[in-house]
Amino acid sequence: MKKIKPIWVVFLLIIVSIGLYFGLVVRELILPGGFRLGFGDDSLPERKIEDLSQEELAKRQADLKKRFTELVQNVRQPQVTLPFQRVDFDLTGTWYGSGTLSYQIVQNGNVVALQESNPAYGIAAIGTGEIQGQSIIINYQTVYNTEGIANLNLTPDGRILEGTFTDTYSGQATPVKLNR
Repeated sequence: MKKIKPIWVVFLLIIVSIGLYFGLVVRELILPGGFRLGFGDDSLPERKIEDLSQEELAKRQADLKKRFTELVQNVRQPQVTLPFQRVDFDLTGTWYGSGTLSYQIVQNGNVVALQESNPAYGIAAIGTGEIQGQSIIINYQTVYNTEGIANLNLTPDGRILEGTFTDTYSGQATPVKLNR
């Protein structure tokens, strides 16, 4: 058996460190003799709702619809809010995003439930969260069974919610602007 010299180990560690620093993932690593080292981009393939079979999409949407109904029931339970947590606005209703997306929001005190819908495909995501001042933070789950966090801010006139939806699976942050 050939013994690997320490200089090669250091050299290999430097190469791997540089690759990781630039966001690459080591895909292949074959040592001694055949010294093959492969890097790949760690970006995830784009997921489209069209890629789901009709049966799988219907099953996931039925599950999201059932869970949204449960979230709404929980939100509508009497809430105990401290004076500094009281909210003087109501987000309940339908909000509209880019394209044809719509968002059903149910609010009770400083707690909210949200459902995102696309007229072509139906329910795309659901979530629940709370209001802190003019900010709304919502944890959501998508039809892809991934999760994310919505950070939204209400404009002073109460007609626009702006912020980002950040998918915790991919780390991708999507800017959003919702209008009443």
